[in-house]
Amino acid sequence: MTTIDLDTPDRRLARAGLSWRMRREGRRWVQALEAAGADAVERSEHEVKRPDAAHDADAHADTPVGKRLAEVLRQAHADGVEVGVRFKTEVRRTLRRVRARGATIEVAFDEGKLTAGEASLRLCEVEFERVCGSMAAMLAFVERWRRRFGLVYEPRTQAQRGDWLADGERYPPVRKASRPTYPSHASASEALGAVLDECLAQVTHNAVGLMEGDPARRVEHVHQLRIGVRRLRSALRSFAGWTPAPPAELVDGLKALFAELGRSRDSDVLQGGVAAALAKVGAPRLDLPAPGSGLDVAQVVRAEPVQRVFLGWLAWRLSLIDQDGLEAAAAQDAPSGAVPEPAPALTEVVARKFQHGVKRRLRRWHRRIAADWTAFDELGDDALHALRKRIKRQRYALEFFTPLLRRRHVGRYLKPLAVVQDRLGELNDLLMARARYRALVEAHPEAWFALGWITARIAEVRELAKLELGMLAEVDAP
Repeated sequence: MTTIDLDTPDRRLARAGLSWRMRREGRRWVQALEAAGADAVERSEHEVKRPDAAHDADAHADTPVGKRLAEVLRQAHADGVEVGVRFKTEVRRTLRRVRARGATIEVAFDEGKLTAGEASLRLCEVEFERVCGSMAAMLAFVERWRRRFGLVYEPRTQAQRGDWLADGERYPPVRKASRPTYPSHASASEALGAVLDECLAQVTHNAVGLMEGDPARRVEHVHQLRIGVRRLRSALRSFAGWTPAPPAELVDGLKALFAELGRSRDSDVLQGGVAAALAKVGAPRLDLPAPGSGLDVAQVVRAEPVQRVFLGWLAWRLSLIDQDGLEAAAAQDAPSGAVPEPAPALTEVVARKFQHGVKRRLRRWHRRIAADWTAFDELGDDALHALRKRIKRQRYALEFFTPLLRRRHVGRYLKPLAVVQDRLGELNDLLMARARYRALVEAHPEAWFALGWITARIAEVRELAKLELGMLAEVDAP
């Protein structure tokens, strides 16, 4: 099977979340237009048969995805930009339709390559598509296949990989966090669903980056994956009481992954951050392995327990969609089995209640941060670590709830919050380094120099953190 992906030279379709391609199946051509759906698994697609490889946008007219394409092409044409071949996919596809418990699933096994100019990338993957039935049943089927065949979750589409290849990116790029988007009248479950989509995308894309990526980017992939995990865990705290709690094994799985990658992160900080600063001030060279320096992070994320957790989180995220329907039915005393749309007045009342609750929670957490500022001089290492986690939780919560808040207030509060977070992060790294060098001084006297410099730097950073935390305490939470 040969697929030709289309886009403008400046990637307007990709940036709009669209994938447009011509696919040859035997002697016939199929034109397909695909767009991201409402969550991390669903996608919308429209296909039409074509007599040859010539593309025609009008073939998708009167479909939601076709209207999105028409708008992008209209603007591109006005700017003098034309659609052309972006990259080509050539695969041998084996296709089977399988009936599972509660769903009918199309399973496609592809072997082949992506080509963009002179660059190429090998493909070998299994794709699962729900034909009918529940998404939960399909994911349960996928989990059985994952266990049986040792499959690894791949969040990127072939279109995304081809697009990056056309830009000269042979390796998965580092995926940083973005603010989730959802309507201001969203329910708590809808808002959490959007937040989870963003957090899971950051986690799983960086996991792929560790498995297949450029070794030169390993440090940043580890860092961003851990940020994604931390944000996801913060999301659960931020939405606690408004949405169902996930199964304990999923939360524990994230904690275990975070701790395991933390060993690698500590090693990176010691070798690339503190050690580099010590070298600049003339510290004696101390060649000792840092904790986690021999850890194979690619193997960590490829391992069966982590892959099981990834798929489990996807399944739980989709369960929130069903939860919204159940809440709507319960709110209207709907008969069993009926899930009507909530009345506009009811939806508005629920949305306002959720927004008020969000504001009260952010202000309560802010008061705790302000209290830590007044007692800052008495805070020990453990208390500083707890403060740092509260600051992170507050920042992430603010980003999660931005669609419900006034943007001007968010910006005014977020700036000093980010400054304090960075400063306390620097302090945390220094405290970790101090503990490491304290353990070395008896066997390696040359470590005393490093320990003295680190101790002095900790005092400096503490004073800066106190000053910046005071500035944050004086700002009203949104």
